[in-house]
Amino acid sequence: MKSRTSLDRAAPARIELLDGARVAVIGGGPAGAFFCLHLLRKARALGRRLQLTVFERRRCTGAATRSPCGGAWHGCNYCAGGLSPKLNDVLDALNLKVPEAVVQSRIHRVTIQGFWKNIELEVPAHRRMLSVFRGSRPGGESPQAQSFDSFLLDQALADGAALIQSEVVQVTRSAEGKPVVHYRAGGVRKTFEADFAVFATGVNEHPALADGGGTLRESLRALMPRFVPPRTRRTLIFEVKTTPAIPAGLRNGAFFVEYGSPSLPVEMSSLVPKRTCVTVVLVGKCADRANSPADTRAVIRSFLDLPHIRRLFPAANRLDVVCVCKPRMVTGSARRPFADRVSAVGDLVTARLYKDGILSAEQTARALAEAALVRGIDEESLEHNYGPTLRRFARNNRFASLVFFLHRFVFSSSVLSRVLYQAVITERKSTPAGRRRLEQILWRIASGDDEYEDIFRCMLRPAAIWAVLTGGALVTLRNYLTELAFGVRWEGLGRFTTGVSLERLEEKRREFGRLAAEANIALPPDLEFERMYTIKMAAPRERILDQLEHFGEPDRGWLRPRGVRIRRVAGEPHEAGCVIRYEIGSPRFYFHLRLEQVYGGHLAVYRVMDGFARGGVLLFEIESDEDGMSLLSIYVAFRFARGRNWATQLFWRLFRLLFPAYVHDVLWNHSLCQMRDLVETRSEPPRAPGKFEPDYQI
Repeated sequence: MKSRTSLDRAAPARIELLDGARVAVIGGGPAGAFFCLHLLRKARALGRRLQLTVFERRRCTGAATRSPCGGAWHGCNYCAGGLSPKLNDVLDALNLKVPEAVVQSRIHRVTIQGFWKNIELEVPAHRRMLSVFRGSRPGGESPQAQSFDSFLLDQALADGAALIQSEVVQVTRSAEGKPVVHYRAGGVRKTFEADFAVFATGVNEHPALADGGGTLRESLRALMPRFVPPRTRRTLIFEVKTTPAIPAGLRNGAFFVEYGSPSLPVEMSSLVPKRTCVTVVLVGKCADRANSPADTRAVIRSFLDLPHIRRLFPAANRLDVVCVCKPRMVTGSARRPFADRVSAVGDLVTARLYKDGILSAEQTARALAEAALVRGIDEESLEHNYGPTLRRFARNNRFASLVFFLHRFVFSSSVLSRVLYQAVITERKSTPAGRRRLEQILWRIASGDDEYEDIFRCMLRPAAIWAVLTGGALVTLRNYLTELAFGVRWEGLGRFTTGVSLERLEEKRREFGRLAAEANIALPPDLEFERMYTIKMAAPRERILDQLEHFGEPDRGWLRPRGVRIRRVAGEPHEAGCVIRYEIGSPRFYFHLRLEQVYGGHLAVYRVMDGFARGGVLLFEIESDEDGMSLLSIYVAFRFARGRNWATQLFWRLFRLLFPAYVHDVLWNHSLCQMRDLVETRSEPPRAPGKFEPDYQI
């Protein structure tokens, strides 16, 4: 039997990060900067002083290159530059306020663009979502401009870290087993011995060969023999500069496009607006196969020429591709990214699948700082305290693969994406905001606001599946049959959201009731038919008014369903006293609308008169939102005719059953999309010439 002494000798020695220890951080991007912040603040809380030095070759220092937010940053950081709500919460908790000069746009909404229709999700009022440039600006903009990575590194330096602006060429071990950083400064090779070295270089760094042999990548293998890097996948990122300005439909909104075309296989793409350009990220076989500059140019041109992408950029805008790169995106987790006195952090280790790499860098940095200070910096201690975080990432990403597979499978199908869209709209029109299961699931996927395991479980809950079946599949079938009956066709027509949430309907109901009263129209208290629709249009109010003036005219290009006759029978178009007659199927089934008031070119109030619709209103309202988009809303409310004896009363009761409200939904949904198509595209000039073949390095 072995003695206790011999067992103690056999046990691995624990190495602690003691007071006064020297820590080298190789890489000053988000992973390195966050590690510095967490390590220094945690050390102060424990009463320890650490000497922490960051090695970053792309950071410029000196008075000539300083900007209001710190030193300039050389080179691209291969990122879309989106700061998620959850990441902004982390920045708030760390008391880090992103300077306005760094913020490129404030994202107010996230739009998921599916094969059938877009689903727009508002960023909650108490949350923030931003876009930034992490490194240098594209298209010849000043290299001294502020960047997010430079801001973060400034915060780490202000907290006590030191900076060596130099390229690390090799890391070795001293005779005592400590890491020794070899770097160049002023053309001279120097060394820095540390007690603990952290690699935060990312997966897209390509260090130059060190004189005397060895590269930084080979240093990793030598220092951490059991280290297996994470899986990666090629992506395609490019910046589209839009002249004269960012389109209103893209301003302050992020788009996630879930499909391409049979010839352009796209698994996932995003469009993130900046001040003067839009950052586009493509993931899929199209990016995997783009092995040459010519291939890459062809993919970019094909993507921008997709019909659903062309609609995001008005024809009047000139599009210039000003920057292109093909970085690798982490899609897995590394194994054993640590050894005695050395470790890796950030996307050199792992990242959340397809989402929020900066937040992943912060989470791994925080876990590593906690492990190093609380337990130790030997391999066993890091495995015990840092390893569980990495395993949680790996488990979460397995569920992420399932979530994104289902997400793509649904949104790339014309039928399934229509079913899901209809289920979301049905829920939005009937359920208060805090209880909308489907909307919450989509928001959590798009924003990265939750763990994928939890999202996957929510997707499989019976209540969510029931909502898709009843509010989606059955309603879609009903609407499709209605479209067949009325000859409604969608070929060649853009499909846009027109459904209105329960909260907006209640808000506008009060406003419209007041406007009806001003027009001397008394709405009955027991309305039997009430519908409201809103559609956004990237067009001025005057162009929308021009289409509304054709309401009831034979030359209108919208609201022309089979079996429904709508015509002006008295007065002048769009003037008080104008009367519009609706006939549905037969002249016996009709009602009249009389235009009572037109308010300043933005509101028209029609009175519902005789026929089967009694005592109500039809209103057209045009508003402008903060992004410069026009919002056309239509509100319809009335009672059905009652009849004077038992026979006519029975007749009108049967008619109400045969004239369900959803028929109105189907017809106006299609008609509003027709109108948007008319005001946005058919009256615009041809596409302005642009530059799609930039001089770039891949």
